[in-house]
Amino acid sequence: MKTKTRISAIALAICASAAGTASAADNTFYIGGSMGQSRANFDGAGNASGVGTSFNGSDGAYKIYGGYNFHKNFSVEGSWINLGSYTSNAGNTVEMAGWGLSLVGYLPLAKDFTLLGRLGEARMRLRTTPLGIADTTWSTIIGVGLKYDFNPNLSARAEFERIMKMGANPTTVSTDANLYTLGLGYTF
Repeated sequence: MKTKTRISAIALAICASAAGTASAADNTFYIGGSMGQSRANFDGAGNASGVGTSFNGSDGAYKIYGGYNFHKNFSVEGSWINLGSYTSNAGNTVEMAGWGLSLVGYLPLAKDFTLLGRLGEARMRLRTTPLGIADTTWSTIIGVGLKYDFNPNLSARAEFERIMKMGANPTTVSTDANLYTLGLGYTF
C-alpha cells in the first residue's frame, strides 16, 4: 500500500471514530515515556556501498509520546522513537530514529487493566556513520500492549511495536524493527 494511501486510511479512521459523541471525561491529553529494547532485521542491500552485511541484533531504545483521548476507546498519539544504533561487520554504525503518529485503541479487560492496539505511520531516518549515508522513509507501525492505571492520572504501559520497511535507498540498508518497551504515562 502506498504511503499516501496508508496515511489517508489512518486519517479517515480517526475522523470516523471522532464522529461519535464524547463525554467531557473522554477529552483528555496525556504524555509519557518508555524505555526498552529494539531488535532489527537488516537485509544485505548495504553490501555494495560498504555498509556491511551483518549487524549486531539489538540495542537499547526509548520513546517519548503524547496524545489526545477523543473517545473512551480511542486516542491519537504522536511520538519520538529512538531505536538505537547497530554496528556492522564492516565497522559502520546505523542509527535509527524518527517521529510517528498512531491511532491507539483501548479495550478494558478488568479493573485498571486495558489492552492497547496501535496502527500508524512513522517518519524514520537511518543514518550510517562514518560513511555519511542517510535515508528517510515513511514506515508502518503496528503494535499491542497492556496498560495498568495506578490512579486516574498515572499509568504504566508494556508494549510491543513493529516498525516496518525502514530505509529504501539502494546504497544503504533496509530493515524492520521490533520495539519492546515499559513506561509511565500521565493523563491531564
